[in-house]
Amino acid sequence: MRIKKLPAIVLKSEPIQEIDLKVELLTPAGKQWVLAKGGQKSRKRFLNLLVDLNILRVNLRRGQYTLFPILDSADLIYQVKSPWEDLRKFYLFSFLAELLRFLGSTPLGEVIFNFWIGFIKWIDEGEPTAKEWLLLNLKLLQHLGYAPQIELCVRCGKKPIRIFYFSVEEGGLLCYNCRSEKVIPLSIEEIKCLQSYLSLKRIEEITKGPEVNDKLLRLIQQFLFYYIEIEFSPWGRYIKFFL
Repeated sequence: MRIKKLPAIVLKSEPIQEIDLKVELLTPAGKQWVLAKGGQKSRKRFLNLLVDLNILRVNLRRGQYTLFPILDSADLIYQVKSPWEDLRKFYLFSFLAELLRFLGSTPLGEVIFNFWIGFIKWIDEGEPTAKEWLLLNLKLLQHLGYAPQIELCVRCGKKPIRIFYFSVEEGGLLCYNCRSEKVIPLSIEEIKCLQSYLSLKRIEEITKGPEVNDKLLRLIQQFLFYYIEIEFSPWGRYIKFFL
């Protein structure tokens, strides 16, 4: 019986039948549902492990009569704690777990997977600020392939000079000649701020990032909800803690 070992982030777990759990994991190879047999009642194998955004090293085996691989055992790499002590963190982690579920349709690779490992640890151990909130939205968009175009005009392909406009519907910057009615003017400082956070490779680099204003937070939040299939309404009361 071949055992497959890999790191994983717990995204969601739900009861199946009377004693088992169906667990959604995010791994470097993508998103995967697994079956934790006896997961609802087992206190030795899975105690406090299958909690949203816990980071594990899982041992999976192919089940003979199951649709999903079987979660044979798991070792805890990192356990999130702050969401159970801080309501603001609880909202943020709930939103993050929901967003990370969008990443699993294709393999992530080690670099992207490790970025989110670092992000989870960073916000669990520290106090989230506007910087972390902007980075969360921008990096998710980037990793999904929906990052806003902030270098060249999305219509003519020329680099805007001095005057910048941003269109959510068109996917990024517009120059003065290509601007439309539904645009938001941005300063060169705001453009550089977005460029800085999109180029970030490791969460620790955020300390050197420029300050983030409410205008950029609202703009990128609007961009996120426009391009991914998620309804704003369930998360509106959570987002107000950061905007």
